[in-house]
Amino acid sequence: MTASHELTLKRLPSTLPMLLKAAVTRKKPGSTPSFPSHSLRVDNILNSQSQLQRYRKTCGFELNSDTLPVTFLHVQAFRLHMKMMLDKQFPVSPMGCVHLSNRISQLQPVKANTRVQMQCRVAEHQITDKGIEFSFHCEAFADGVKVWEDTSRYLSRCKTGVAAGPKAARGAARVYGQNKILAIGRQDARNYARASGDFNPIHLHDISAKVLGFKRMVIHGMWSKAACLAALSGEITSDRYHCDIDFKTPIFLPTQVQLHFEQVADGLDFELRDKAGIKPHLIGTIRAISS
Repeated sequence: MTASHELTLKRLPSTLPMLLKAAVTRKKPGSTPSFPSHSLRVDNILNSQSQLQRYRKTCGFELNSDTLPVTFLHVQAFRLHMKMMLDKQFPVSPMGCVHLSNRISQLQPVKANTRVQMQCRVAEHQITDKGIEFSFHCEAFADGVKVWEDTSRYLSRCKTGVAAGPKAARGAARVYGQNKILAIGRQDARNYARASGDFNPIHLHDISAKVLGFKRMVIHGMWSKAACLAALSGEITSDRYHCDIDFKTPIFLPTQVQLHFEQVADGLDFELRDKAGIKPHLIGTIRAISS
């Protein structure tokens, strides 16, 4: 990416005005959607300590740590996702996009009071039978050193004319060595909305969720990932690792879920399943980054 394709912002954009704009933004991608080629950059980001504490508390991270939770910088990256999706060049509407997967790499722990630089770009896109898939790739730097990466893949549902492939046969549910029960309430979703700035109506109330096609309000997918990592913090043996998540099914509130996990040779495998321990909400892996 050349400097001419990099746009530098003075500060991180405010989320709430972008969400309000996103609610009324409608776009027609056409048969060959074209995505922006530029990247966004923000220098000298100092994270709000009050926001950080709200985030730690609602996700279950240690409150007195001197480093950022591995997922915290995603809430800043999300602001750049929204900024890019509202660009006139961006071919799909931000509202209604489904978060399919997320990969975070912590290259080294980031001190809570460290100023960081963040860059974000569209990494790739493809047309599938379900719609248009696209990914954002964000990187964070401290004192010129890359410390963190995040790749989020989204789906904008639409008719594409691409034929669906054969469905893979569903195998037996994996048996893990350990599990924990997590209780999730409606207030957890509202607390996360406040901590992250993501006030999507599907996460705020049953009524607003029903208006948008859900039977009840749902928890944020990235809360689920963060809560899993917080619950597994005692099992993670390296402070440099990749964490990959595939989001499978929404979590309707209130509920209890089962976190199944076990150690493997180079990290952890885990799944967050429904109350019965059958249907997966997300499937994830944690892998240490070798020196």
